[in-house]
Amino acid sequence: MKIYLYDTETDCIGSGSLSSAYIQTQLHAAAGADVEVHISSVGGSAFDAIAIYDLLKKYPGNVTTYIDALAASAASIVAMAGKQIVMSKYALLMIHKPMVGSGGNADELLKDVQMLNVVQSRLAQIYMDKSGLDGVTVNSLINSVTWIDCRPGP
Repeated sequence: MKIYLYDTETDCIGSGSLSSAYIQTQLHAAAGADVEVHISSVGGSAFDAIAIYDLLKKYPGNVTTYIDALAASAASIVAMAGKQIVMSKYALLMIHKPMVGSGGNADELLKDVQMLNVVQSRLAQIYMDKSGLDGVTVNSLINSVTWIDCRPGP
């Protein structure tokens, strides 16, 4: 079964056919058969991405993720769920620090900063689990806004 996580004009990770609830229904319909998850997304909700990642990791069938064009931000977390990640030679994967749009007084903003740090630690753990890289390296990549392609190294 193929599942497409392609952004639309109105949907990104966390809404419509890119939500964890929708992916759950798709996986239920797949009934344990192997699944290909094709990704072309700018990202969206980190929390929905974590939920999709968890659904895919717990799925009994083989899950292969395909980065067809872009797996940026929250979409990069979904990509990490594949037992195998297949990346088009033209595609990009991008990781960065989690963000929030908020307002309020200093105390409220400080709480947002603290929560963003917790979220980053969770996201970093997913990247570490998949890549085998250490926390210092992964957080350096996250903090730098890193774009990754599939070209072989030197």
